[in-house]
Amino acid sequence: MGDHDRGKSLSISSMSECTSSNKMKPALTPRKSSTVPERTGHVSVLVEKFMIVWGGYNDDYDPYHLAYLPPHEVWLYDTEFKVWFVSKNRDIIPVPASGCSACAQGDYMYVFGGHSGLGYLNTLYKLHLSTLQWELVTPESSSPSPSPRDKTVSWFYDKKFYTFGGYGMIDYSKDNLFLEEVRSFCQDETSDLRGWNNQLCVFDFITMKWSIAETKGQKPSARAAHSAVRFGCKVFIFGGRHMNLRLNDLHCLDLSTMTWSGSLCVSSEQPEGRSWHTASAVSTNQMFVYGGFNNNCVPLSDAWILDVASLSWTQLTHFPTNKPRLWHTACVTHNQEVLVFGGCGNNILANEEESQVDHRNDILLFQLQPYTLSRLCLECAYRHRVRLGAQWDSLPRQFSDWLNRKEDLDIQLLMSTDTGSESHSDSDSEGGTTRTGQTCVIS
Repeated sequence: MGDHDRGKSLSISSMSECTSSNKMKPALTPRKSSTVPERTGHVSVLVEKFMIVWGGYNDDYDPYHLAYLPPHEVWLYDTEFKVWFVSKNRDIIPVPASGCSACAQGDYMYVFGGHSGLGYLNTLYKLHLSTLQWELVTPESSSPSPSPRDKTVSWFYDKKFYTFGGYGMIDYSKDNLFLEEVRSFCQDETSDLRGWNNQLCVFDFITMKWSIAETKGQKPSARAAHSAVRFGCKVFIFGGRHMNLRLNDLHCLDLSTMTWSGSLCVSSEQPEGRSWHTASAVSTNQMFVYGGFNNNCVPLSDAWILDVASLSWTQLTHFPTNKPRLWHTACVTHNQEVLVFGGCGNNILANEEESQVDHRNDILLFQLQPYTLSRLCLECAYRHRVRLGAQWDSLPRQFSDWLNRKEDLDIQLLMSTDTGSESHSDSDSEGGTTRTGQTCVIS
């Protein structure tokens, strides 16, 4: 879920330097990129300069257990220094799951729904960004909840958590256990109990109750594995799967009036129908769409920009087309870089005997604007540190601190006992092929 208003309260910019007198902040050490578990169907959000990653699954992660990634692990990627950290929590943790939705707001990352070994989920958790501790959000006792589902989209607005669509259990019971709106479900022909929905469910953090939002206008059709991006009070919904069709329609919800636009007409060529793609806000009026899974079950590697003001699509043809991803995540840094992490690189629905799922743990970094001169100079000074290192302390304090911090992290990685052969110093490659866990910069 892309959101132009990102969380802003992650107080872990010096995570590996935390002291025992500040026990609320997790003390973490850098981890080699090769140790990051490959995964599909996870969630990630960007808070300050950190990409926070949780959950997902990998069929080959542990042959003796379920394929879901360990729920007590929260991975953090420092987008400034290109270093991974991991936090491990043995207290309250969510059920291991994939297909959840997530968004960040204020001091928390919120995670909803998903699919686990127990089936579909409808729980809402929040991760305290200053402590990396989980907390279950418990509705008021008389409040019915959304039916269990996965592959929804979520966003936060005006002290309310919103989630739209998804695939999961259809419940027609009269015991007020779930929010009922029978017409919002489209039943899966292969199952009597599951289907797609177009419910817009809202959790109000003032009343601590779930409800189905009252809206005007024509709602999008029931769907799952779609995308949503919020620009101020407007949310744009794109694509997703409806029964056997992967869509490419575009809808807008005005949160100030709770009015749906109906399917919007665009004034240009538009992306083909897809699900399991990502969409992210890269400016106040531009949405970046990458990858997904088309109607021919082909993983996609195309990149598009939607101008939400003019409702026009532009395909970014200068990016390589040989890096397909589906059911990945994407985050946008403050330097307007899009970080595509994880996901699947081949046909996820293929027969396992014919093809194994290509789970990924590398990062595709899409550079949408030139780097600043100061950043280029810093990276040059670090690259030539053998010759220039003795002169770092003569630079302005913020520059010398940056160079020394980067060197310190690289030394910690070189001394790390993590398994894997890769070190952070060779984790960047300018285009071309990438090894597992690396960052590929795509300019």
